[in-house]
Amino acid sequence: MDIWQTPAWPNFRHDAAATEGPLADFSARLGSITGLQMALSAEERRETFLRAVINEAVASFAIEGAVLRAEDIEASVVASLAHRGAEPQRRSDAIATLMLEAREGQGALSEDRLFHWHELLFHGVDLEDKGRWRSFPIVIARGASVGKEEVLYSAPPQDRVASMMQEFLTSLKSDSRPPPVRAALAHLWFESIHPFSDGNGRIGRALVEYIFAQDAALPFSLSRQIETDKQGYYRALQAGRKAVGDYIDGTPFVLWFLDRLTAGIVEAEAEARFLVVRNGYFMRFANLPQRGEKVLRRLFAEGPRRVSEGISAGPYARIAGVSLATATRDLAELEAIGAVSRGAEGGRSTRYLLSIS
Repeated sequence: MDIWQTPAWPNFRHDAAATEGPLADFSARLGSITGLQMALSAEERRETFLRAVINEAVASFAIEGAVLRAEDIEASVVASLAHRGAEPQRRSDAIATLMLEAREGQGALSEDRLFHWHELLFHGVDLEDKGRWRSFPIVIARGASVGKEEVLYSAPPQDRVASMMQEFLTSLKSDSRPPPVRAALAHLWFESIHPFSDGNGRIGRALVEYIFAQDAALPFSLSRQIETDKQGYYRALQAGRKAVGDYIDGTPFVLWFLDRLTAGIVEAEAEARFLVVRNGYFMRFANLPQRGEKVLRRLFAEGPRRVSEGISAGPYARIAGVSLATATRDLAELEAIGAVSRGAEGGRSTRYLLSIS
């Protein structure tokens, strides 16, 4: 018997005592990163926002085994921000519009909005029941060959989807639980109804973005964190669908969800701190030689690991487009002003480490 056939449906609950610690940890970290991002420039905050939207779109598709080109989504997000309300010309434009609408969280979440999101998701794709509730049954199964699948979950019949979604949307409006818990249980409930013919996971994750945006948009891509533990995601969905008397205990899914949120905030925190360190470095060494600054900014653009490795004459020469002799002189000049320090190696393998405070 599936949960929608039990007296517990649709009373999704969680054990507040079990989730209190992870929820407090996530909330504290979220406050910390808000402070870090205030130290960034407006352009850097915009770049961080763009990266989160692009990663969210690409990773949300990757979870379902579909591929989106990050370059296409980036171009479409930038265009969508510049021309709000314009009719999407390509599927990437439509997906960018969906991502931005979800992250803005403006207006009421309604049946029509979900239909609109579904149409955006499958813009230009021939799909049965596009932009409306599904008209056929759905069974979620696992197996290598037809006829030998293990049925994991049978979604409610199509003739009950409309009423169930109306109850879902009405309940969501009055849900006063903390945003992470509200988002987790709403996602679990939505996926349990599985209202669309396809794209339920992607719409369900956009729903999470929308719920957080009512308070403050997530400063990272949650789907990217889900993708790193995709099998854990599916296990947690199953574990969160257990009827206990007159309620459904979604605690296992909420705990897994909070773990992924915390992983995302830790990564975003590290990225923000790295940007603060980069800015501090170039403020300390405001008068770097032009060629040296170009090379050092290139290292920072490649990320924390590349910066920690430092640079030797060979890579410097390739980035700057100069001879090895010139690269060696440039590095000596950077060392003289304190921007880099010489490592223990000698000769051509000498590595110079950036003077990061």
